[in-house]
Amino acid sequence: MRYDRKNRLKMLTVLLTLLLCVVCASIAQAETIELTLEQAIGLGLKNSSALKTKMLALASAGADVQIARSSRYTDVSVSASYSHISDPPEMEGIYLAAKDDVTVGLSAQQPIYTFGKIKTGIKLAEEGLNRARLELEEEKRALIMAITRAFYGYILAREVLVVQEETIANKREALEVARKRFEAGLGAEIDVMSAESDVESFMPEVISARNEVDFAILAVKDLLEIGEEEGEYDIVLLGELSPDYRTFTKAELVELALENNFDLQQYRTGIHAAEYQNELAVREKYPTIAGFANYTVQSGYDPLTGESKFSGPDSWSDLLTVGVSVQMPLSALFPWSGENAQTKKTQFDLESLKTSLGSIEGGIKLAIQNLLLRLEKEKAKIRSGEKSVELARKYMETSKMSFENGLISSTELKDAQLNLNRAQLGYLSAIYNYNLALYDMYDAVGVDHM
Repeated sequence: MRYDRKNRLKMLTVLLTLLLCVVCASIAQAETIELTLEQAIGLGLKNSSALKTKMLALASAGADVQIARSSRYTDVSVSASYSHISDPPEMEGIYLAAKDDVTVGLSAQQPIYTFGKIKTGIKLAEEGLNRARLELEEEKRALIMAITRAFYGYILAREVLVVQEETIANKREALEVARKRFEAGLGAEIDVMSAESDVESFMPEVISARNEVDFAILAVKDLLEIGEEEGEYDIVLLGELSPDYRTFTKAELVELALENNFDLQQYRTGIHAAEYQNELAVREKYPTIAGFANYTVQSGYDPLTGESKFSGPDSWSDLLTVGVSVQMPLSALFPWSGENAQTKKTQFDLESLKTSLGSIEGGIKLAIQNLLLRLEKEKAKIRSGEKSVELARKYMETSKMSFENGLISSTELKDAQLNLNRAQLGYLSAIYNYNLALYDMYDAVGVDHM
């Protein structure tokens, strides 16, 4: 019996240990997220609070359109009232009102002709919906570009760290060579001290590169809206820094920009809204014709007692009223009226928007031309950087062998190391700057890829 109990306890302990290992492994796995650029963009779009706000604004603008369209339909309302008079008025023994009175009414009003006011109001609301839709799409595009920039900013920081760690490794290797040569009596102590100083003086560069990697990953997490309240995540971004070579023509880019650039689209919708606002201000001067109907049922009463009658003959009376109403803002006929001033204001606003539109188009064309030149410049830097890295690496290998054989000093080896370091960093910077210029081109055109 004791043997069985001990075996059960052992089995239970083993099972609990296995379960704990599985849970720990799951937690460890959950804390590491590997993301490609496409996955990072998808996560960012899913978590974006700004994007959700724009979606709500779009839904609100859609509701405004429904409100504007409802003005075309019949407005129906129902009413009911109850009143009690403790001492109703009477004359010669006849009560002039009931002690308790109940009235129920049904009324309806239907616009017949508004001289285009309702139609223009609907168009104005629809332009608001178009503007909200544009803002949502621009928020999405801008977020994609921000994540892309931050993603490759991290990749750049990671590549720079690799270069700095390679450089510090070369310096440490040179230090070991200097020590061995000194111990063998082939080198001077000053070479060892110089190599030690070189390692120590370069360490801040390595630490700075590591800090840049940490800062870059925090920038990505901020855009993806992964906060500490959701747990600590070790994010690994999968990608490499390489030039995304593209070929464009200025005419092609200008055509795309005139169609897709957010500022241009925003101004166009603003112009349309101003046109409808101006049209609405003009039409507000015209009358509004509407039909109405009102049906009322009122409880009766006994004139001799003042008591209400809710059943039987003469207990209820009804009244039907049907008619047509015409409302005309007479003040709009005077030149000094507020309606006329509002019309002039909307006209001025419209002209201002049209004038600004031309300058925006000119600015976009100039920006595209500058970006094309910038892309060519960075492309030339990349080609030059490739050759510089190749040459610096060969020179570095030759210098390393020469230092090991005592043919050059530690200072000359240090120069070779720094030349390779500068060439590598310059090459990485040229690639990153080329891609940045490409992303700036996407911003100017108004797209997130081409």
